[in-house]
Amino acid sequence: MARSTEPYALSFVIVESPSSILKRLPPMFDNPEKTAHLLAALKAAVPFEVELPPMVVKQLQADKVAAAHQTRQTVSDLSYLGDEGGIMCHIVPPGDEAAIIISLTHVRVSRSMPLAASVFNYQKHRVKKLKKQGHLQ
Repeated sequence: MARSTEPYALSFVIVESPSSILKRLPPMFDNPEKTAHLLAALKAAVPFEVELPPMVVKQLQADKVAAAHQTRQTVSDLSYLGDEGGIMCHIVPPGDEAAIIISLTHVRVSRSMPLAASVFNYQKHRVKKLKKQGHLQ
């Protein structure tokens, strides 16, 4: 029996196409390129104000977060947590030790903010994907 003299000679059979493998994986919520661009633009805009919706304020109050009485908060930094959380806003209230880290999906930005339309489109897209996968009702 003849053996290959090549150190890494491999014989393989494609059992499944890459597209069928991708179909089995959970779809990504965020478009990586658009999200990276928005995250970079938002980081360049820091600090900026966001408004916490009443539902979020109630939850923060229930969790005894001191800054929860104010609906307007200032974002001091951002990060990205992948599909699990998306773009995250870091809010560090002055004089308070407890930071609030909240998904951009759950806050409101002023319509006068230059990135407002991009943020709204990002939020709309994420909510649509979350609903489609049953994470939101």
